[in-house]
Amino acid sequence: MNDYPKIRKTTILFQIWYNKIFILDVYLFMAEQYIDKENLEIIRERLWAISNKKKITLEDIQDRTGFSYSQVHRIVRGSNNMSVSGLIAVCKALEVQPREVFDFEIKIPKHLPLRRDRKA
Repeated sequence: MNDYPKIRKTTILFQIWYNKIFILDVYLFMAEQYIDKENLEIIRERLWAISNKKKITLEDIQDRTGFSYSQVHRIVRGSNNMSVSGLIAVCKALEVQPREVFDFEIKIPKHLPLRRDRKA
C-alpha cells in the first residue's frame, strides 16, 4: 500500500441488526493533483507586473472581486494551483483580457499516438 503517493485511511462505523456495530477500514486512493509550477509562475509574474503597472493593489483587487485578501494573495502571489474562475475574476479586477496574461509559449511534450491510431 505504501507505493501510492496519497492514501487516506478512513474508519467507518456501521450499526446493523440488533445494534451490533461493525467497523470497516476503507483505504481511499487519491490522485496526485497536477500543478504546473513553471507556467503558474509565468502567469503570476504577469498578473503582478500588470498590477504594478496600473498601480492596482492587492487590496483594490480584493475590493473589486469580493475575495478575501488571502485569496487574492494566493492567486496573484502564491505558489499553489488557482482556479480558472479566480484567475478570470482577477483579470476583470485588473481590467485586462486573459489573453494578455496567457500570451506565452508552453512546452508541448511528445505524446503517444492517439488511441484510435494505436489500434490500427
